[in-house]
Amino acid sequence: MIRNLLRFLGWVCLLVCVATGVVALVYFLSERPQKVAIEQRVLDAVDVVREDGTTPRKVVDALDRLADQTVAVRGDVVLAPAPDAAATAPYGEPTDRLGLKRLPNRGYTVGYDDGLPAPRWSSYRVFPYRDVHLERPSSFRSDPRTAARVTTSEYVRSGYDRGHLAPNYAISVCYGEEAQKETFLLSNIVPQLHALNAGLWKDMEQRIMKRYVERYGTVWVQVGPVFASPVTKKVGRVPVPTAFWMVISDYDEAVGGVRAIAYLVPHEEKWRDAELTRYVVSIRRVEELTGLDFFPKLLRPTQDRLESTPASRAW
Repeated sequence: MIRNLLRFLGWVCLLVCVATGVVALVYFLSERPQKVAIEQRVLDAVDVVREDGTTPRKVVDALDRLADQTVAVRGDVVLAPAPDAAATAPYGEPTDRLGLKRLPNRGYTVGYDDGLPAPRWSSYRVFPYRDVHLERPSSFRSDPRTAARVTTSEYVRSGYDRGHLAPNYAISVCYGEEAQKETFLLSNIVPQLHALNAGLWKDMEQRIMKRYVERYGTVWVQVGPVFASPVTKKVGRVPVPTAFWMVISDYDEAVGGVRAIAYLVPHEEKWRDAELTRYVVSIRRVEELTGLDFFPKLLRPTQDRLESTPASRAW
């Protein structure tokens, strides 16, 4: 009985090894599109563990490093000059035809539209940090640099959270207490449903800080809302977004190039979603929805390469 069981297990192990060898051989003989397709299947299985939410951090880190070796996650690195290491956006903050007011802060910058009134974008740079807990400020503040001077009372009993664009946690651990307080300026705030604000969106912010920074070092984040035209819903005077976007980029010094990924998340009650790839879009799509132009300091052919095609998979 035991001998038969061992023989059976031996055959199973042999078949698994043969199948793995065949897949590996096919993979190495394949062109790039076929390699990406094979990697996607493997990563689907890996992500069942990697994105489970209960998997130990060390295991997640190891699987992240494994995923980063694949073409599907690594993606294309576009040759470009090294960005300004201290800038909140790697190749210039988003430009537009609206004449947005630029509001610089200690850890981030905002492009503010007094006509709405609301921020159109926020940009910030994060990097390896010491995880020091700072007490969360108790209140939001009107920004005197804006003509609208939106007040916190406009959000009271609205059914929406005061949702940060540049996040409290990321700015606090990278730039300190005074910078953290500035994230509570209402020029950095938009109406956001609570489940999204405290759920999926927070998960994405934490993913950048806990996983992207660990893997890539310095990371630039540009984030903002999408508004309907014409605006159909408001909180006080502030329009309610229909969606939120993130454009995330890092610079590979070994290659001498930049890569980027864009996420577009509908403004819905969404606590969790392990499949972030469903929200991956091209940067060009975000430009179409917002009227913004990203990476304006790059030459147009370089922008086209970076912005035209969505990443194959969430990082």
